[in-house]
Amino acid sequence: MSLLTPAVGFGAALVLFVWAAMGAWVNFDARARGSHHPAIWGVFAPLSGVVLIYYLLWWRRGRSREWPPGRAERATAVVVLAGLGGLAVGSLVSPPDPTSQLTTWPVAFAGCLPVAYWAVRRGV
Repeated sequence: MSLLTPAVGFGAALVLFVWAAMGAWVNFDARARGSHHPAIWGVFAPLSGVVLIYYLLWWRRGRSREWPPGRAERATAVVVLAGLGGLAVGSLVSPPDPTSQLTTWPVAFAGCLPVAYWAVRRGV
C-alpha cells in the first residue's frame, strides 16, 4: 500500500467536511436573515454553484440580519473560507492531477486557516 493513499483519503474527507460546513453556514445565515426554509438553502447551495452564487449575490443582499452571527456560524465561515482559499492555492501550486491536488489541498487549507479566522473576525 502506498503512502499516498492515506493522504488522498484525508484530502477527500476534508473536501466533504468543508462541503458540509458550507451547507451549515448557508443554513445559519439564511435563518438569521429570515428565510422560511433555511435548510433548503443549506442543502442546495453546496450542491450547486449556481444556487450558491444566487444566494450570495442576490438573495442575501436584500435581507438584513435579525441577529449577529454566533460562535458556530463564525466557525463554519472560517472553515468555508479556508477551504475555498486552500482550494485556490492548492490548484495553483500543484500539478493538475486530482491526486496531487488532494494531497496539497490539506496543507494549503491549514495555511489559510489563520487568514480566514482573521477575515471572519474582522467581518470582511
